[in-house]
Amino acid sequence: MLDISSPFVASLEAPAAEAAITVATRRLRSAVIACEIAPGAFVNEAALAETFGLGRAGIRVALTALAASGFVSRHARQGWRIAPVDSRLVDAVLEARRRLEPSLADRRLGRAELEMLGPLLGLVDSVAGRTDRPALATARTAERQIRDVLAAGTGSLCRNWLADLWDHSDRIVKALDRAGQHVAPADWRPVIAALSRGDDAQEAAAAIGREIERFETAVARGVLAAADALQPPPARSARRRAPRGASRRAEVMSLSKEQQR
Repeated sequence: MLDISSPFVASLEAPAAEAAITVATRRLRSAVIACEIAPGAFVNEAALAETFGLGRAGIRVALTALAASGFVSRHARQGWRIAPVDSRLVDAVLEARRRLEPSLADRRLGRAELEMLGPLLGLVDSVAGRTDRPALATARTAERQIRDVLAAGTGSLCRNWLADLWDHSDRIVKALDRAGQHVAPADWRPVIAALSRGDDAQEAAAAIGREIERFETAVARGVLAAADALQPPPARSARRRAPRGASRRAEVMSLSKEQQR
């Protein structure tokens, strides 16, 4: 008979706990990238746990993982701070894109990848020029999937670096969306055409460079126009007791509302 109390037997609760932590990490990362919590806001673990219906342990692990990727930072007596969307972040993202994305030019797209990319390009085209929320959501999702397909053929380390980089890039775009300054989705057709031929890495790299330049110009204009809206909420301790009668959930979500004003 199996003695479940034995220290040599793996805990039966471990898989469930690991699953809960994975869910918390994904959910919180998604919320930060989508700017559901205002960039620059201070938050605490208890408020986040209540807001998203997740356990404190999972929230703590998720925040630690986000800190390692530069999305949040920990501050003594103030809790955790969501990284602000500012010129330093934009500059860092642009530098990283110039260093990493040209690596995509060294690969060749196969038939299966081209079959996946065709419908995604069609989705982006179908809502081109529209700035309503559903259209933007469609374009942003499809364009990110295009990037993920292009990165799938790179090595695992490069793919992970690109994923982190593009999450930061997407957060900048989302912050500008919420401020009413919309950056048009990238046109990856020139890059895909060059990669499909497999013998034109130079043209693919040039097309990637042009897209980064377009992104830089659009973001610079957006940040300038939305300077007031992108200002982080006033610094305050996220550890202080919530006002009587007010839930932690309301306190956390109000931070995001301040970003949209």
